[in-house]
Amino acid sequence: MTKLTTANKALCAWFKKKRAEFPWRPLDLFSKRDPYAVWISETMLQQTQVSAVQTAYKKWMQDFPTVQALARASEDDVLLHWQGLGYYSRARNIHKTAKQVVQNGGKFPSNRQDLEALPGIGAYTAGAILSLAFHQNEAILDGNLVRVFSRLSEWDFLPTKDKAAKDSYWEEAYNWANAGDAFLTNEALMELGRTVCKKTNPLCESCPIQKICKAFQNGRATAFPPQKQTRYVSWIGFALAICDSKGNFLLQSSPQSPFLKNQLTFPIFEYADAFKNIFPGIAENVISPENVKRFAFMGTVEHSITRYKIQCRVLCVEAKSHKGLPGSWISKQKLPQKIISSFAQKIVILTHDF
Repeated sequence: MTKLTTANKALCAWFKKKRAEFPWRPLDLFSKRDPYAVWISETMLQQTQVSAVQTAYKKWMQDFPTVQALARASEDDVLLHWQGLGYYSRARNIHKTAKQVVQNGGKFPSNRQDLEALPGIGAYTAGAILSLAFHQNEAILDGNLVRVFSRLSEWDFLPTKDKAAKDSYWEEAYNWANAGDAFLTNEALMELGRTVCKKTNPLCESCPIQKICKAFQNGRATAFPPQKQTRYVSWIGFALAICDSKGNFLLQSSPQSPFLKNQLTFPIFEYADAFKNIFPGIAENVISPENVKRFAFMGTVEHSITRYKIQCRVLCVEAKSHKGLPGSWISKQKLPQKIISSFAQKIVILTHDF
């Protein structure tokens, strides 16, 4: 029995005993799962806190229990169900993929090449579907596993460095997947990274594979993996919350926004001098001064999305007419159903007193 096989057995034994209960995790760990359910849960879990996913997943599976139900849904309904999870391009890709799967007979591909050809399904998600749903010895690699592998071998590089680095991590992932049942090993590694081999304050004394961990043996667990420096971009701008006399607000898509692409929201513009005068100026490109009945500055929204740190001043405007204002006019009561971004929802709150 190899050292890796022994470690894998210890890891899986720990997982069977210590695993957390989630709505997407079956009581019988050895049962094959629904590929649709695996796909949804794993896509939701990417770059999103587990606590946020649990509630969203239950609601999603209740309303879209099958890939056919999802394919029939409107994009607005899909985006509404994605509310609070962020990175809304994931929801749009899920919707596109659901339609493709249904068009091709309603069954998910059972090989990596065909899975990765579907919108939004990359190497990690494909590996999760193939191992958890089809019980194939396919590997996965996410941030949790990168952290575990980096500490086990004291790798001072990330898989994003170059192809050789990426190949090293994937080779290690396949070594573990082939050391036992991949469907069990993959989940155990993810659980280990999430609960024990944490980014900060790792619980090394509780780790079932500490015997083969170089970073633990050398007392250097927190030194690995090397930290990737995030460079935040400051974004200063303003939002125009334009309403009519009946309290309906103008919403438009935002194809040029770096963080709200193609989402229905208030007209939002980047403007270096946003905290100076707006009328006359950029606002005239949206609504002519002659069409303004009244306006008021309602405050500033501060928010962070991905690498953007946002300061957005909110200007509420009552228009005399809809003339020259293309878009959707939505009642104030229905705004929370149409606006899915948590950033834009902060703007909604500032409109309440206008």
